[in-house]
Amino acid sequence: MLHKIYTVKTKDNFILEAVFFDGTVREYDVSRLFSLYPQMKALEDQKLFSRVQVDAGNYGVSWNDELDLDAETIWEDGVFLRRESTSVMLQVAVNLSKAREKAGLTQKQLAERTGIYQADISKIERGLGNPSVSTLRRLAEGLDLELKIEFKGVE
Repeated sequence: MLHKIYTVKTKDNFILEAVFFDGTVREYDVSRLFSLYPQMKALEDQKLFSRVQVDAGNYGVSWNDELDLDAETIWEDGVFLRRESTSVMLQVAVNLSKAREKAGLTQKQLAERTGIYQADISKIERGLGNPSVSTLRRLAEGLDLELKIEFKGVE
């Protein structure tokens, strides 16, 4: 399964804290890479290290064109900190992305099936879109799935 990073921030001692789309928060010690990959030693510069950002597509983080780290490494080798509740838009993002990948479709293929622009599907999958119920219904139909929307509350 591909894990996607929603946000990342730096902490002391070359630690990254990444929040994944499912609400999982993991810490990763970047200093372990300094001896393994000589180019990563550049991150000992605190100013450069603090410039970390989530890559387009949310599949990793980067500092510049030469220095990056994939989300799977942070997930697999990082330390679990906590689980946070996620917004409805992030839940939609995770569910749509998983359903599309399970169906073996690219965003472009789903766009062709639904008539929804690929760029709009990308925004939704990154948690940046605000799709209407009609759009969600079209996406579900394009994936041969049923759309289910619930209101949950205290009983």
